[in-house]
Amino acid sequence: MGSSGSGSFTDYPGSGKNEADAAPEDRCKKALSSQLEDVEHHAYYTAHGKPPPIGTVLEVALVKRVVAVADGEIVGNLPTRLNYLAGCMRAGYEYVGIVTTSKSGPTVIVSGDFAPK
Repeated sequence: MGSSGSGSFTDYPGSGKNEADAAPEDRCKKALSSQLEDVEHHAYYTAHGKPPPIGTVLEVALVKRVVAVADGEIVGNLPTRLNYLAGCMRAGYEYVGIVTTSKSGPTVIVSGDFAPK
């Protein structure tokens, strides 16, 4: 139900990770896949009683946290390891994706593939 980052502060920018050793790359331009968190606590699941079906279009938005939205309703949080997307979005990037996994049950699972527009 909580965040599924690495469990360390290195998930956050400026956390002391030695970024100077890495070759420069523009993470903002990369596609990504991720399982969403806290799906059963957000507006989409509350309104519909189930997760969105596979193939549903998702947009990434910044609403206190980086979240995935379908039809104007928050579906779930993206993991903290993807917090860098907030900076990318502030720089003008937009991300769109689709639901690739959608499962109900004791544990609700929603995953998506995302890419910059």
